[in-house]
Amino acid sequence: MSAQAPVLVAGESLVDVVIAPDGTEIDTRPGGAPLNIAVGLARLDVPTWLLTTFGDDEHGALVADHATGSGVRLIHEGRVTEPTSVARALLDETHQATYEFDLHWDPPPVELPNTLAAIHVGSLGTVVSPGAETLRALVERASAAGVPVTYDPNVRPAISTDPAAAWHGVRRWAELADVVKMSDDDAEYLRPGAGVDSMLDAVLAGHRTSLAVVTLGAAGTVLATEEHRVRVPAPRVEIVDTVGAGDSFMSGLIAALLDRDLLDRDRLHAVNGAELSEIGAWAAHVAALTCSRRGADPPRRADL
Repeated sequence: MSAQAPVLVAGESLVDVVIAPDGTEIDTRPGGAPLNIAVGLARLDVPTWLLTTFGDDEHGALVADHATGSGVRLIHEGRVTEPTSVARALLDETHQATYEFDLHWDPPPVELPNTLAAIHVGSLGTVVSPGAETLRALVERASAAGVPVTYDPNVRPAISTDPAAAWHGVRRWAELADVVKMSDDDAEYLRPGAGVDSMLDAVLAGHRTSLAVVTLGAAGTVLATEEHRVRVPAPRVEIVDTVGAGDSFMSGLIAALLDRDLLDRDRLHAVNGAELSEIGAWAAHVAALTCSRRGADPPRRADL
């Protein structure tokens, strides 16, 4: 890998309590999209720092052990006085998850490290106050300094209850991002009936965004730049559950761009269709392996 500078992931960490369709508690695992993405990146051999918060409690110990055990460096150790945030993942008969949250998100202000390969943000960390405002200031400084920014809104309707307001917020964050990835569920919630191509066009209309991606579950993924648009099929896999699949795709996407030295505004503008397909296929493979495991358990590079 050509990039040795770390990727800074910033956002919430929490504990996922996974509930089966019959109401049985299946598992309790550390989670939260930013934590999942940081762990996914570190397991793909990307130097990764995580700015997050968690409590000095049993759940917080799970978060810390999970992150550091995967090679993630924690900024400020992440600890706060509030309890660790909890998400209950309720699985339906098709293994899709919906969520209920008990959130605490108030990270301390931090100075931007001197050298970063990229900064990634998204999910609840960009919408839950007061932490969202702290995170916004950090990303604005990073964007102004020329640090590549990646963003996955990972919209939670239980938190962002007004689609129009949520879309306004997503557009504000996307304006700072070189790469924006979302799911088809995100796209439909934010702009009902608009369709994937219209969403890609809207995201790429931002003055900074060079690569827009929409994942389509079993139907694959669409990756788009101003010049190219490709559709990548989803690998065939026996699904255990889909918890963390989108986060693993995001980790794979960032890692694939770094592998090819493409996480740069000028290089992203110049990427060709074949490269987009390769990048999408790699990220989809990372996500597929996660779907074959219980919970958000992303693969290591050797697993691929």
